[in-house]
Amino acid sequence: MFNKLSFFLLAFSVNVFSQTNLIEISTLNGVWIAEEYYNAFEENNSAIKSKNAFDYSYPVALRINTSENKNGILNIGYSVLHDHFLHPEVSKYVVKNKDTISEQGSFSVDLNSKDSLGFYKIIDFREFNNDWVSYLSLDSQNSTVTLYRPKNKEHTEEIIKYKRVKSTFNKDYQYPNPLYYYTRSKNLVGNYVLKDINDNLLSNDLVISEDGLVKGYSLLEGFTVYFSTDIYCGLPSNEDLVIFIRDVFDNESKSYAYSYVKDKKGNISLYNNEMGTIEGTNFEVIKLTDKVYDLIKK
Repeated sequence: MFNKLSFFLLAFSVNVFSQTNLIEISTLNGVWIAEEYYNAFEENNSAIKSKNAFDYSYPVALRINTSENKNGILNIGYSVLHDHFLHPEVSKYVVKNKDTISEQGSFSVDLNSKDSLGFYKIIDFREFNNDWVSYLSLDSQNSTVTLYRPKNKEHTEEIIKYKRVKSTFNKDYQYPNPLYYYTRSKNLVGNYVLKDINDNLLSNDLVISEDGLVKGYSLLEGFTVYFSTDIYCGLPSNEDLVIFIRDVFDNESKSYAYSYVKDKKGNISLYNNEMGTIEGTNFEVIKLTDKVYDLIKK
């Protein structure tokens, strides 16, 4: 009888601990951006100008949403700057036409495994750990999130501190890719008057929502727009890039890519671009050609 009662009390205490811990961590829900990249992007609103602010292969942004908890294991979505693909904004993965399609990145922490320093050992983070270990500090008391990878023979010590830019999730947008969300909200989200190169009115109410969905102009209706950070290989460019795509799950889906210029009033101009050379040299670059759209902020 004693053994059964002891086992019951132990099981009950573990369950209570897990729920208490989950409630504490829920105060950290939201989208978090690495402080170095946040500081650079807030200053210049440009992936190109922020290029050297943060390692392109490290987790630059995290999504913490305690609804992604299953039996004490919490999935955390993460983003990196350098990636040649667009990814669905889902929790971990989605099955589409019998294919398993993953979000850009995710790892897990066991909510019952916090050590005496307040760190959780990270599960399944091969890209960052590379056969080593890393830890996540979720400090609800000080509202801080820190990623830590200790030093060994193959790795330098890495400490990444994150800054929260969003603390709630919309009902219809529960699992944003944290980097897509941040760059979009800074540089694209809003209501606009849309005009063409000849100043012809195309739409008096073009809307780009925080999930990237475009409404109000027939050619782009239902497309999703992304602010690209994929600038670390290929020809250099002086302007940022935005991509409109009909269906992120379809490799053959219709898409448009434009160079992006934004003024101090929040108005956006989108241009076609092409390969060219710097005048007087043989150095190849991406150059602006014709302006396609003006998005005038309302």
